[in-house]
Amino acid sequence: MVHVLKREFIESFRSVRSALIILFLTLVAYYSSRFFQNNQVLIHQFLSGENTVSIEDVYATAISFIIMAFGSLFVFSISHDIVNSETESRTIRLLVTKISRGQILLGKLLGVILFWWAVITISYIVIFAISGSWSINFYTQTLVLLFYFISFTMLISTIISKTKLSMFFGIMLGIALPVLNVAAIEIDKWYLIPAKYLLPFYYNDQLAMSFVPLIIGTAFFILSVFIIKRRDL
Repeated sequence: MVHVLKREFIESFRSVRSALIILFLTLVAYYSSRFFQNNQVLIHQFLSGENTVSIEDVYATAISFIIMAFGSLFVFSISHDIVNSETESRTIRLLVTKISRGQILLGKLLGVILFWWAVITISYIVIFAISGSWSINFYTQTLVLLFYFISFTMLISTIISKTKLSMFFGIMLGIALPVLNVAAIEIDKWYLIPAKYLLPFYYNDQLAMSFVPLIIGTAFFILSVFIIKRRDL
């Protein structure tokens, strides 16, 4: 499993899309921090507002917003073939002679999580270097969101056996999920209730419920393992 984890972690850095996303997030972290550093009046306005917010949260707002708006698209664009690339190329047949299918998926999941942890941590290091602040609240919230997106991407890649098809649906879902999530929260319609509670944004502002996306993401992973164990390779 460790070999699968290492390979997935390293492979996640090798695509052009990965490099562009890392560069984009790093630049967002740098320029947003510089902007707030040079506009202290805006920070005071945030701190004096009705919402409870810390100065650390203010500096991390841009990165948090980017992940909420585009995180699913970023994860799908890099990892849409996290499972079906192995089944399509038949390389999974070799892997299952050494470790179980569940261990293969767990290694892949942890490898991608480690990649995104590194990417987000780099962005927060940039913010810390400029502002001297590190928002534990937004940092944790961002990692929880990414875990949800990664687990959901793994489930889609397990269900859809063709990599080109999972890329297409991944891009569509990456665009649609944030829109659907906001609509489900803001529009009080019965048919949007499932989306409201299954998608992660609803739990962002509720400290007592912030762990729920972890539970849902874990359920996605367990379902992925259940499906792959019953599939002919």
